Amino acid sequence: MRNALSGVEHALFWLLAVAAFAAAAVGLGARAADRMAVAYENQRTNYAIVRVIAPDGPEAIAAATTALGAAPLVTSAAPMTAGRAAELLRQWGGGEVAAEDLPDLRLIEVELGPAPAQVDVSGDIVAALAQGGVTAEIIHAPEGAAGGGLATQVRQFALWGAIGFALVMALLVSLAARTLAARRREMVTVMCDLGATRGQAAGRVADEAAILGLYAGLVGGILAAFAGIVVLLLAIPGTTLDALPEMILPIDMLPVALAPVGAAVAAGAGARAAAGYFHAQAARLG
Repeated sequence: MRNALSGVEHALFWLLAVAAFAAAAVGLGARAADRMAVAYENQRTNYAIVRVIAPDGPEAIAAATTALGAAPLVTSAAPMTAGRAAELLRQWGGGEVAAEDLPDLRLIEVELGPAPAQVDVSGDIVAALAQGGVTAEIIHAPEGAAGGGLATQVRQFALWGAIGFALVMALLVSLAARTLAARRREMVTVMCDLGATRGQAAGRVADEAAILGLYAGLVGGILAAFAGIVVLLLAIPGTTLDALPEMILPIDMLPVALAPVGAAVAAGAGARAAAGYFHAQAARLG
């Protein structure tokens, strides 16, 4: 079989490459949105407020802060200011509140580290505070506030949006590959006259289109990966090429890896369908 790229118009090749690039780029964007949503939800879940109940006085806040600094899974702890409390009330749907109108606060902001599912983080923190002579309770962000539940919606939208866009690009590749079958119509007719079956004639054209789609998908995927790296370097200050391997997970490159395969399958399917139709016409005329 001769080289699939010989005699093929460059316009068709680059049309397939652009379609593969677009599908891979949208897939990379979906992965970025997914990771951002997961990071936001983790940050939101790992945020808590400790309300000091007893004893009274500023000494209790200081003792609680010290105890929290030694508590397991606590990465940071700082007393909450009135301005910060007013901001949280606005975010959590408490309305506009002036910082100077708030009473004396007995609240401490806490950032938590990742914990196994079976660990009672709140209970461990309360126990650590009790050992320091402080009675307190843990307050987490309300489920419906500060974007609660939004991360799941964003992840689903990104996933299904990328899949839908990839299917549209696959349809475009399939339709474009039919033009290759049209240019091979005379060959299909000759093969029909020589006794070749529909599957044999269509398979010959489909193989050629699949190789073309593979090459185009490979070029499109590489261009999408390069564009993604450029976006990372520009969007995140201080990012270097040496840091990219630690930032990019293997699954993040799945859209790039699927671009050549998807383009090859779609191009082969489109060309096979068109060549099969031409073979059927030749068989009826013959």
